[in-house]
Amino acid sequence: MLVRVLLLLVFFVNSSLASEFYNDHKEKSPCDKGLIFDSKKDSIEIKVLNNRKWVENLLKIIIEFNHPSTKTSNENVFNFRIKDSYKKNYKSKVKINYKEQNIKCEFDARIKITGDGWWHLDWDAGKPFASIQVKLLDGNINNIVNFKLLLPKSRSADNEIFIVSLLRYLNFIAPKTFYTKAKINGISKKYIFQEDLSKELLESHSLVEGPIIEGDERFTIEKKFKGMPFYPFSLSRISNHKYIRGDLAKMNTSLEAITLMNKIYIQSHLSHPHSIEKLNINLKIEDNLFTKDFSIYESLIYAMSADHGQSHDDRRFYYDPINNHFLPIYYDGKPKILDYEAHRLFDKKDLSYISKVLKNNISLEAVEGASEAILLIKNIDVEEILKILEQNGLKIKKKEFLKIKNIIFKRLEIMKNLKLDEIKFKTLESYFTKFSSEKNIVNLIFGNGNEIEICDIDLSDCEKKEISYENVRYLYAQNFNFLKDKNINNKIYLFIGKNKNYHEVIRNNKFKKHKINKNFYIKYNNQIKLNIDYKNQVLNIYQNNDYGRAIIFGQKVDDWNINFFGSKSNEQPSALKNFQNLTGCLTLVDIKLININLFADNSKCEDAINLIRTKGSVNKINIQNNMYDGLDIDFSSLSINDLSIDNSKNDCVDLSFGKYEVKEARLSRCGDKGISVGEKSNVFFNKIKISNSNIGVASKDSSIVKINHSNIDNTKICLSAYRKKQEFNSAKINVKNLLCKNFNKKIEVDANSVIIVENQ
Repeated sequence: MLVRVLLLLVFFVNSSLASEFYNDHKEKSPCDKGLIFDSKKDSIEIKVLNNRKWVENLLKIIIEFNHPSTKTSNENVFNFRIKDSYKKNYKSKVKINYKEQNIKCEFDARIKITGDGWWHLDWDAGKPFASIQVKLLDGNINNIVNFKLLLPKSRSADNEIFIVSLLRYLNFIAPKTFYTKAKINGISKKYIFQEDLSKELLESHSLVEGPIIEGDERFTIEKKFKGMPFYPFSLSRISNHKYIRGDLAKMNTSLEAITLMNKIYIQSHLSHPHSIEKLNINLKIEDNLFTKDFSIYESLIYAMSADHGQSHDDRRFYYDPINNHFLPIYYDGKPKILDYEAHRLFDKKDLSYISKVLKNNISLEAVEGASEAILLIKNIDVEEILKILEQNGLKIKKKEFLKIKNIIFKRLEIMKNLKLDEIKFKTLESYFTKFSSEKNIVNLIFGNGNEIEICDIDLSDCEKKEISYENVRYLYAQNFNFLKDKNINNKIYLFIGKNKNYHEVIRNNKFKKHKINKNFYIKYNNQIKLNIDYKNQVLNIYQNNDYGRAIIFGQKVDDWNINFFGSKSNEQPSALKNFQNLTGCLTLVDIKLININLFADNSKCEDAINLIRTKGSVNKINIQNNMYDGLDIDFSSLSINDLSIDNSKNDCVDLSFGKYEVKEARLSRCGDKGISVGEKSNVFFNKIKISNSNIGVASKDSSIVKINHSNIDNTKICLSAYRKKQEFNSAKINVKNLLCKNFNKKIEVDANSVIIVENQ
């Protein structure tokens, strides 16, 4: 009898504490589970499906390169560039060999030749090979789907690994870069793996997607264009133009970016009429167009002899749509800091000679940023950077690194004390009229949205046109095939900016600034009114119409109540969801939050409240009656004590790229998801109650959600875990004490994602 009682007791305990494991039981492979590619151990294998055509294409390039016409009087210089016609896409299979796990993952892909110069080509044992561009059609490598495999000589080999590793360590934007072993159609070589400059790169630096600017590479240093020198017409373009895709707010942001950057390019041309190499930037051209970090970046680039990337066509910038300023992106600097040539100067005793050499090769911005750069170099954690370098395939002894660090330091010290002649940046005039002889060849384009104006070079003959919104992105990319001009190959088309008075263009700054206290301030447009109770620390924000936006910046917000009251207007303007590239009616950016309370009512923005790169603690968030999402938090680390959201037509809560903890959440009438967690987030909910929503909790794209207590009522789906975006992997939900009732489907999970339910 006693045994029977004990058995029953054991059964009862085990039943009450049982866990349920959910997936669709159709798991195909472990390749969707976030395997980390180790450059020291793992390798890449690429099989081009039509190898014969691939090799033929390579041979044609090499034959052209070896033609006598490519040689110049200098045997080390070649009049040669790889033509775009050779950069065809080839269907391929990419296999990733994870050695330690003994796992091989195969993905569909497209590859093509990349690069322009001869240094992207090589020949070994009778077989040609080259630098290539890879686009994975499924799967990813360390969250990367578009990347290059570069011949080391094309990027100065070890130097490239060194500078990218150091810049990323110092929090500058630079693409993930490391050595890897790769076999392409049976030919094994050592390559530099480098991610493309894309949305994924920006997100890995905790930046929202925005325009990436590059030089217009139609005009090159090596050749003249139609018999003319290239540099007068070398301006900028949007490289990630797919980002726009008919979104009016993104279109306006991109227009702002390219208009301002073209102003900088033209000013550089005017101030340095004989320079065809360096893009010289006037930091005074507009207030806050660049941060002080830009000058620091310039200093480091010149100190490490990476100034190849400072040319008109190699420059890369990110235009921050929240702060409305440019940030530099490292690209193709061809650094020489590890080479003897970089050290040779310091073998000489004559400091005046060293100073002269540096003076002739650096920018004014580099001199201005040298002091701050010195502090960064001084404070490097040597052990940490050595570990990063080794992870990226470059092993350097501590003694050697300290020697290199000392050379960078000495260069910066010299740069700091240089007295450069102040650059006389000219007031912009009708710059292109100087080239009136090219009137029949050069056409300038101006436009705002889909309405453009095509003019001759002196603006005397202009034609107005209307183009599709889809073609606007090609316009900003300096790609004019959509014009369907029969003579397009014999003409130069340049998109300049908003309007014909490009020499007088100013920033589109529609925001006022109000300092709340020494710790934070608010920026807002004309559609916002403020009411501030300083004594009780209450900030009330009133929206006059649906275009009203407010942004809070600063060091910290401590013990404040911040309330947003949306417009009562029933008007629904176009592009309302994303005005001035601000998804939130109220946005808090780059700030520490301490015990604050947030309230929002009647929002018609994409997000009622948007928190970006915030940290700290929030006492209470109460949001109600939203046309779209209630709360959106990105790139943050936050704890929230009490969260209440009612009546959001889309998601009530959207969390991404961060680490979050919520003590208690009450979410009701959510049009889509009560809680949506994505983009590699780690989230803990102690207690949640979700009612009358489409989906209770969704975890996606490499995210992990843990819930202690949950009460989900009247939903189509209680819990959902899946991968949505190619650059991420499977997701996970772990729930204790799940109460789910009145649902169509309790659990929805894809092949490799997991949902674990304990103590039901």
